[in-house]
Amino acid sequence: MPRLPAHVLLAVAVAFLVGCGDGRATVSGKITFNGEPVSRGAITLIPRDGKGQSVGAPVEGGSYLIRDVLPGEKTVQIIAIYSLGQKPAEDGSAVEVMGDLLPASWGPESRQTLTVTAPKTSQDFAVEGPDPRKPK
Repeated sequence: MPRLPAHVLLAVAVAFLVGCGDGRATVSGKITFNGEPVSRGAITLIPRDGKGQSVGAPVEGGSYLIRDVLPGEKTVQIIAIYSLGQKPAEDGSAVEVMGDLLPASWGPESRQTLTVTAPKTSQDFAVEGPDPRKPK
């Protein structure tokens, strides 16, 4: 078996350690609703080709950060929750009731897409729609 020169082995080793990585991405950004940061919620990225796992993260203070995302086309689902108030539980304690702030078009039926590229993808989402917290 022929031996490779040391400089070739070194170049291959450096390329492997520095340039290759595992091919996954970090996805981050801001989410607003009618111009205001979403204070509590979640974002999920679902592979459009059905290959790989869905990944997600909480949305806090209008920001999100998702690690270990396989690159490719994703469907984006976002929920943003808000308090509807307290309701008595069976044991007599109070339970906070939550509602979804965003239009249904951002939930399970979402058609919003994002192309994820490694090593980092940054994407903000500015959602607009009727505010269910305001009286009609």
